[in-house]
Amino acid sequence: MTMSSPFLSVPESQWVAANTFAFAIRDGFPVSPGHTLVIPRRQVATWFDASTEEQRAIFELVDEVKRGLDGELHPDGYNIGINVGAAAGQTVLHLHVHVIPRFQGDMDDPRGGVRHVIPGKGNYLAGRNKPLATGGLGDPFLHHLEPLFADAVEISVLAAFVQDSGLELLRESVEAALTRGATVRILTGDYLAITQADALRRLLDWMEEDAALQAEPGRGRFEARVVEVEKLQLTSFHPKSWRFLGTGLAVAYVGSSNISRAALKTGVEWNLRVERDRDPQAWNEVVDAFEGWWSRASPLDANWVEQYARRAPAARLRLPAGETEPEAPLPRREPHSLQRQALGALARGRREGRQRALVVLATGLGKTLLAALDVEQFNQERGRASRVLFLAHREELLVQAAETFRRQQHHLRFGWYVGQRAQLVGDVVFASVQKLSRPEDLHALRLAAAFDYVIVDEVHHATAASYRSILACVEPAFILGLTATPERADEGDVLGLFDDHLAWRSDLGEGIQEGLLAPFEYFGLKDTVPYENIPWKSRRFDVALLTQAVETEARMRTLWRAWQKHPASRTLVFCCSISHAHFVQQWLGGQGIRAVAVHAGAGSADRAQSLRQLANGTLDAICAVDLFNEGVDVPSIDRVVMLRPTESPVVFLQQLGRGLRKAKGKERVILIDFVGNHRLFLDRLRTLLAVGKPPVSLRDFLTSDRQPALPAGCTVEVELEAKEMLRHFLSGGGQEVERVYRELRDARGLRPTIGELYRRGYSPATLRKAHPGWFDFVRSEGDLTDGEARTLDKGRDWFKELELANMSQCFQMVVLEALLEADALEQGLPLPELARRCLAILQRSPELLRDLEAVKALGDPRLPNPARFLTYWKSNPIEAWTKGGKWFRVEEERFIPRLPMAPSTQKSFEAMTRELVDYRLAQYRRRQQAQAQDSAFDARVISNSRGPILKLPERSARSDLPLGTTAVRLDDGARWHFDFVKIAVNVARPDGAKQNQLPDLLRQWFGPTAGMPGTAFRVRFTLGPDGWSAAPVQAEPSPLAPWGTLVAFPSLRAAAGAVEHPISIDQAPEAARVRLPSRVQGEGLFAVRASGDSMDGGAHPIRDGDWLVMRDAKAAGAGRLDGRVALVQVPDPITGFRYQVKRLVRQDGHWLLRSDNPLRESFQAGEATSPVALVVEVIPPERLAPPLGTTLTEEQLSSHFGLSTAPRTGRHEGHLFLFIKDAQAFTSPGRLALRVPDHHPSETAFVFTQETASGDWTYQGAAVWRDDEDRWALELPRSG
Repeated sequence: MTMSSPFLSVPESQWVAANTFAFAIRDGFPVSPGHTLVIPRRQVATWFDASTEEQRAIFELVDEVKRGLDGELHPDGYNIGINVGAAAGQTVLHLHVHVIPRFQGDMDDPRGGVRHVIPGKGNYLAGRNKPLATGGLGDPFLHHLEPLFADAVEISVLAAFVQDSGLELLRESVEAALTRGATVRILTGDYLAITQADALRRLLDWMEEDAALQAEPGRGRFEARVVEVEKLQLTSFHPKSWRFLGTGLAVAYVGSSNISRAALKTGVEWNLRVERDRDPQAWNEVVDAFEGWWSRASPLDANWVEQYARRAPAARLRLPAGETEPEAPLPRREPHSLQRQALGALARGRREGRQRALVVLATGLGKTLLAALDVEQFNQERGRASRVLFLAHREELLVQAAETFRRQQHHLRFGWYVGQRAQLVGDVVFASVQKLSRPEDLHALRLAAAFDYVIVDEVHHATAASYRSILACVEPAFILGLTATPERADEGDVLGLFDDHLAWRSDLGEGIQEGLLAPFEYFGLKDTVPYENIPWKSRRFDVALLTQAVETEARMRTLWRAWQKHPASRTLVFCCSISHAHFVQQWLGGQGIRAVAVHAGAGSADRAQSLRQLANGTLDAICAVDLFNEGVDVPSIDRVVMLRPTESPVVFLQQLGRGLRKAKGKERVILIDFVGNHRLFLDRLRTLLAVGKPPVSLRDFLTSDRQPALPAGCTVEVELEAKEMLRHFLSGGGQEVERVYRELRDARGLRPTIGELYRRGYSPATLRKAHPGWFDFVRSEGDLTDGEARTLDKGRDWFKELELANMSQCFQMVVLEALLEADALEQGLPLPELARRCLAILQRSPELLRDLEAVKALGDPRLPNPARFLTYWKSNPIEAWTKGGKWFRVEEERFIPRLPMAPSTQKSFEAMTRELVDYRLAQYRRRQQAQAQDSAFDARVISNSRGPILKLPERSARSDLPLGTTAVRLDDGARWHFDFVKIAVNVARPDGAKQNQLPDLLRQWFGPTAGMPGTAFRVRFTLGPDGWSAAPVQAEPSPLAPWGTLVAFPSLRAAAGAVEHPISIDQAPEAARVRLPSRVQGEGLFAVRASGDSMDGGAHPIRDGDWLVMRDAKAAGAGRLDGRVALVQVPDPITGFRYQVKRLVRQDGHWLLRSDNPLRESFQAGEATSPVALVVEVIPPERLAPPLGTTLTEEQLSSHFGLSTAPRTGRHEGHLFLFIKDAQAFTSPGRLALRVPDHHPSETAFVFTQETASGDWTYQGAAVWRDDEDRWALELPRSG
């Protein structure tokens, strides 16, 4: 009997298609949208019962249905299916053909199609995995887990016990999964208190870090919970399962592995694999069991973790059989050599009274670890724990910092102020600048408990108003700035924010020399990308157009030639976009290179898995988009390729740093760079050249092919065509400070500040010869905004006052700094509050505090009576600023500005004022530092019969040497007492000790050979705000100081007139520049030739023609003048005054102007005699020239003397040269008849003769002009 077909009762109005033999209807229980059945009009049971005509008609109708579905639903594919018989699943005995539309993602793994009619048989491509992981060294469980972490989008782990070592192994895999968008859950328990408190803290950190990074597009979620055995009244809790779900993936492991290093790497642990496709019932039971415990578990929170940490040691019982003891905590990281030196420098700075410091540590040298170590050192100095605020402008930096701090100090409680988190409680608070700088959040910061130590990471961003607003709300005992870039990068100059205290600096070169980083070989290839046609906005290229320009066959062939020429085994390729990364990956794959593309978008290879494969050699290259700028830990990377125009030198260094890690067998890292026709490439090349010591200027490298003196193993090679292309971007014309200004501005798209140029060693004051002031120069360069131009026009007198004010003390500028820090330049401050802030600024900077030392009425400048200080402050800078009432006034005990600041230009007025105040304080600090250096002296380590002692300089030359028992602080902070006698220090002992311990101290500093013949060890004594300090000086002789330029004058009178000028020696009419290898640095330096022989005697003779490096002596106290050689002004009955160089000696209450040459007169100073400048260094001509008879090529001449043109007679860089090509110029031996019309008194000329055959130049000596002979006379070299 034939059953009635339900299909025949469907009305034709519901048919979607029909022909003579068949019709089509939608399935009443559709598998997917559009699921359709095609049915013969005649009721036949199966396909094999249908006639040929019916079969043909059915498939014609299948085609018609498919066309309709294509137009309506646009499916990605189809299944066409027929069930024949009950065993095959046929439920209606009327033939029907299924037309099932398929859509991408409608099931986890569609591979196999209709094969899925039998569960587990669908994807025959999925090979059978080993069902049992047995652990041990032969089958570590982690090897089974890592590929699953890389593919899963849902990860659920249940581990009864969790150890910090196990989480450390999983960290990269978990973070990569979260970045890819996965959900990760970890469930543990407190049974037997085996789970480590440190592990729970790390899980808590991961939750907070994940919340901080939620703003990242497509990021997943992390959560951890804990099963509380006592709370749930359990007798034990031992389960372990690992479950992974993703596209084509549904795998779990159930067995014995907890989260510990032993369980994942070395332990014999059995874990059985469960696959949903093969055993859906077992899979579902694992899922249900986990979800059941997850719902009963408690969320992790900081309070619970700390309570557990306190009770766990006491609660831990004897473990049952089969369980292992908790593993030891992860070891702390110890500082390397450069970090130890930096820590010492930071500690010394704090002992000097400094409260702010900047540290530069190159990428890979561990600046965040340094910060964590210094916090511990700071706590030890204070004897108590400190509250720390860690500031950064990127969330990833906060996450990395938290990991470092956790590793160093396991017990710390963290707070997070980023994203949705707003926690200002905790031992260390990690805060996003963007969030914390908002007005409502600044208010919360003011109300929060005080912070003792503030860290500002990537401090090259720190001049932004947001950073300043935060720092204005906190008054910590110490602020540390960190950066990895050797120069100002993305923002303004930052040293002023740290009181011009660069505590420590270790760049790439030092890291390489110390063996902490690998050497690099840089190859710059000419890029053919037309960057001039790609829009450049906000210092970035248009990504779409850039991608189109770089994805070319020709560019990849250029790379391939370099790839083969400079071979390596593990390569990191930086690309500009996701499309570009896949393009490069596919191109390299076509050449047989095993490469993957890794980025933050869809279709990326797993980050952690790719790094593992690169490390173990199963992958040759990773093509990345930004993800690997920081945090990559694959030391074996030995080639980095820059296929993108990195816009920032900071990012460029970070990317280069991925290959600088040291590894066994790795000799160097190769850097292949594409150098294009855009100014930004100047900055990245300048960054590399800065690694050399001394660095070669970018101009010299590109124009004269001068090579930098790089660390051993490092090279920088740029194709000639690329160099020629870059030369067009060098600014030309103008003096040096103008050229540098333009180069920096053009390379960065942002003008340098006046403070930056000054700190780089240039003199902005020289610009005033052509421009009334700094901002007038900036305007002439087209770099003032409309608002800044209006501000300049309205406030010209104010800015002139700031730029040109004579600063005999720093107090007036400190008043302005205090107003700016308090954001009170418009409204002013109450006088007590202003005085308090000013005192704080003075006290945190020893150079500024020195001005208070002379104010005897205040007593100790570090602890003055507040009322007494306020009275003094009113009578000094407040009175000076309010005199005449032009700029400020005082009303009802409030300091009120009257500045030319309109509401529309307030921000630009404050910014321009801040720029000049920063510059003037930088000048003042440098001047004070230089004067402090003048008071320092070195004592030589010699020996007597009892051991090493210290030999002092001659007291006739240094009358300021200590005498008698003197308190001295050592470089480690220890307080000692040194007994200074006339010529030596024979005895020294620690505070409280009675026995002489000087020999032991010197041997501790210099080793067992201290003081022995043939050694040259020295100890430097320095006078500071807290008295004398002593530190060992390096044993090896100091190298020749680098050549630099100084202001120079043709005569003593011209020099004295310049020093007396009220503005700047740079602007004096006769000021020139001279290039000298001076060891002295600081403000107010200039050079002049010695004339005559009155000082040619004694231990340190000054001879006719020597260069004298001098410093303004106006601010030097009498104690610093005694025994010093100085330029003095003495009365003259004819000219009014004359100028001489004499030694100032205090004798019987009078000043004696002594000639060191005993044949010359010494005389007593009169009332009108005044010191003008101190001689701080003597540079004889012999020190400037090569040895007599040395033959040099033109290139060597250029390198030695800094010549910028071919050799020709005349003055270059302040020195006179006589280049002789014709031997007839010598009228007699040692005499030259060569006219130089503008030679100066006592000037020497370097004489070179040309070799006929080679064209090289031979040095014949220094010549002086003889008026009586009307000739140049070659002088014999002088000894001494």
